Amino acid sequence: MELRHLKYFLAVAETENIRLAAQKVHITQPAISRKIKELESELGVQLFDRLPKGLCLNRAGKVYQKQLGAIFRQIEDANAKVRQFANTEYGTLALGVPDFVLWEGEVTTSLNRYRDDNLAVELEVFSDSPMVLLKRLELEQIDAAFLYYFPSLSDEYAIKPISEDKLVLAYPMDWQDKISADMSIEALNQLPAVRLTHSADPYYHNWQQSLFDKVGWSPSMTQWAHGEGTILGLVAAGGGVAIVNERHFARQSPRIGYMALDNLPQSIALNLVYKKSSDNPALAKFLQLVLFEQG
Repeated sequence: MELRHLKYFLAVAETENIRLAAQKVHITQPAISRKIKELESELGVQLFDRLPKGLCLNRAGKVYQKQLGAIFRQIEDANAKVRQFANTEYGTLALGVPDFVLWEGEVTTSLNRYRDDNLAVELEVFSDSPMVLLKRLELEQIDAAFLYYFPSLSDEYAIKPISEDKLVLAYPMDWQDKISADMSIEALNQLPAVRLTHSADPYYHNWQQSLFDKVGWSPSMTQWAHGEGTILGLVAAGGGVAIVNERHFARQSPRIGYMALDNLPQSIALNLVYKKSSDNPALAKFLQLVLFEQG
């Protein structure tokens, strides 16, 4: 079975007329009739009812027409995308970004500017855990990822610093009388806390734990969450305090307060990671923009 046989079938299925179908695909009527019979023989299924007035697509033929139509649309989409990659003005750019990074700041500014300057580029953004984003990058499902803490990477990856983000204490708003910028670690340890689980983000969790060990932060009670959004939800519900990225300020909740503490770590590095071997012109243009703005 060849692709052209399927195209011939679709032409006949659409017109239910051998003469019109032959004209559409530019072959003779006997040739297209023969190809349809060969296709039916190979499938072991009759696709058309032969009537005195001509061909009529039967039930099996209608199912086959629907399935092939979807397949050919996918082929057309694939052909269009591969043509885009050959032109620096078009293409596809897939990025991995923690969702809270998109609310404001240099990443959002760069994406907006890139979108304005490259309207023909199809932009796709994934928000997931660092481990999932790294796997997507390894499998070339995305072109680049914005990440905080991650394992040591091989020389095939480029790592470019983007920003230093502040870490702040998030607390239930009705706990304001318990919180102050100069509060001691001993006082902070008396409050329940909400932390990110090790399984959700092992490298970030371990980095945080080493810092907290240095300053002696060991809360009397800890609740565990599998994402920063969930962490903040538990804080809003009065479950405890948490150390989070200041970027969450962009989507403040009236139930959550934020404050920088004098005795806790104050920043975390955001990096852009991508494969040096990438030949995607859409990524190259994005790198020029985002790295220029950081410079």
